[in-house]
Amino acid sequence: MSISFQRHRFSNGLRLIVHEDFTAQNATCNVLYQVGSRDEDPHQTGLAHLMEHFMFCGSKHIPNYDNPLQKVGGINNAYTSQDHTQYYLTLPAGNLETALWLESDRMLELAFDPVGLDTQKHVVIEEFKEVSLNRPFGDLWSGFSNFVYRKYPYKWMPIGKKISHIESVTMDTVRDFYRRYYQPANAILVVGGPVRFEEVVPLVEKWFGSIPSHEAPRKDFPREPQQRAGRTRTVHRNAPYPMLLKGWKMPPRLHPDFCAFDLLSDLLGNAQSSYLYRELVTGKGLFTDISMTVSGTDGPGILALVARPADGVDIHNADSQLEELLYNNFQFGPDFAHNLQKVKNKNESTLLNNEIKLDSRTSILAVEESISCIEDFQDDIQKYRNVTEEQILKIFHHTVNPQCDNTYFYF
Repeated sequence: MSISFQRHRFSNGLRLIVHEDFTAQNATCNVLYQVGSRDEDPHQTGLAHLMEHFMFCGSKHIPNYDNPLQKVGGINNAYTSQDHTQYYLTLPAGNLETALWLESDRMLELAFDPVGLDTQKHVVIEEFKEVSLNRPFGDLWSGFSNFVYRKYPYKWMPIGKKISHIESVTMDTVRDFYRRYYQPANAILVVGGPVRFEEVVPLVEKWFGSIPSHEAPRKDFPREPQQRAGRTRTVHRNAPYPMLLKGWKMPPRLHPDFCAFDLLSDLLGNAQSSYLYRELVTGKGLFTDISMTVSGTDGPGILALVARPADGVDIHNADSQLEELLYNNFQFGPDFAHNLQKVKNKNESTLLNNEIKLDSRTSILAVEESISCIEDFQDDIQKYRNVTEEQILKIFHHTVNPQCDNTYFYF
């Protein structure tokens, strides 16, 4: 299954994607800007996330974004990732033009209200405290990412490195960031629902066509150096129990082996039937939980393992036995083909379920178009189906390997 769409590019560089679905009652409007935390200055992190908040503080002709949207029965939200920032809203299809009016005005010109900026800085700082400082393991992934990456700007999470980076943001900094990234040539607009492509195009031209643009920013990120040996870091925190993180470098989302890496993570550490869970949780009782995931980022990714040692089990002993299994004794066994097919089935079900809701479909289209183009992802289900046992074995032995090692530890 693939999501149907039509594309149009306007003279100012804005890309429009239209997904027609006449079974839906509402319409969705997604605006994705190709800017995330990796685009930030290492000394001014958290800016992309702050910008996401500030975009709701009024624009040139619309002092309050939410009021007009609520009057026409709409709801909205937004998020910031390492790779992009996406704004999305849902409203009755007959009121689609209201969505285009709202989004075009804040792409044209923000109000740049000092009170709004101070308010949002406070909101983001409080979020930083809540997410990173005031809960056990709140800074776990931030510390892990900073340790994993040597050069590539995935070293920090969208929330930012530290509160002082947000506190020091000035209006000039926000204005420069906005001018650079929040412009048509760096944006993707996705409209979905009971709408017709030939009717949406002139509407978007009406509201967005005259917005001035310049060349999209170049993505000249530093190259992540090759790693040849494992590295270890121990971090002490006031936490209720110890945690272990391990990571192995893996290719970005568009790499031909990405689907195999994704399935490998499911085979090894997704759910109670996975190999590591059966061996180390159910079997030996070394851990109370163990899981694996892939980052799926535009840039260099991580195959990550997270594990909680069982009460009374020394974390170093548990890690030693985990390494012994992974590096010396691991076998996929006679049920390999059956287990691989099982995770393929589960993955396919997840992909199809993600496409059930209209707002999920339009968000997927926006993200895929931002990575490269939607066409590169239209046969993803078939790519997962085509992953072979030989491919899984190859990437396992090449990646989960202490000699070429891509391995990290975090206690």
